[in-house]
Formats: sequence, C-alpha cells, structure tokens
Amino acid sequence: MLEIRWHIYAKEENWAACAGIAEAIILIDPNRPDAWIHRSFALHELKRTQEAFDQLLPVSDRFPKVWTIPYNLACYCAQLGRLEDGQEWFKKAMAIDEHTVKELAIDDSDLKPLWDSMSGTLWKRTD
Repeated sequence: MLEIRWHIYAKEENWAACAGIAEAIILIDPNRPDAWIHRSFALHELKRTQEAFDQLLPVSDRFPKVWTIPYNLACYCAQLGRLEDGQEWFKKAMAIDEHTVKELAIDDSDLKPLWDSMSGTLWKRTD
C-alpha cells in the first residue's frame, strides 16, 4: 500500500510526501533496496542532493547487485561536482547492468556534468 502511495505522489511530483513514505517503508522493511532508492530520489528532487547521497551511500554495499544504487550515486556526485567519484559510481553501475545503464544514462540530464568531464573515458556520448 505504501509503495502505491509513493508512486501516486511521485506522479504528482509531491517529493516531500514521497520522502516520508519511503522513510516509512525503510522503517518497516529495511531490506527493500527500492525504498532506499525512492527516499534518496525524492530528496534529490527536493534539491537536497547531498542528503540524498548521504542517505543512499550506506546501503551501497548491502545491495551489490542493484545497479540503480551506484547509478543514482553517480548522478548525485555529478550534480554535486564530485566528478571523479561520479565516474567511479557510474563504472560500478555499468559493471552490474551495462545495457540498462547505457540506455538510461545517455539522456539523463543529472549526468551531464559527468559527460562533460569524461571526454570518452567510459564510452563516447554524442549529442
């Protein structure tokens, strides 16, 4: 039920409600990686990107097969100007699911600072 509410509020871009709902899911079941991802995504959308990063980082080792966690950490690093860290997180996401990550990353504006700094070090992006 909470998951459905999160998606409804996300569709309405009510990110404060989304952050609260995700926090409740984490309290109920901290073994759900999607809840951690949802909370940080909502925080990022609220322009609280450093907090989004800080809240997601501790679970990056807990869910090593979930590509979305290092991908989102790469996005947050890119937005925070931490480009070398962003490249490392991006490489980790690619190692988990290269096809999906490439498909999403090419149009992800959150990663633009990373693309601008990379000059083809991971893979060449053309605009």
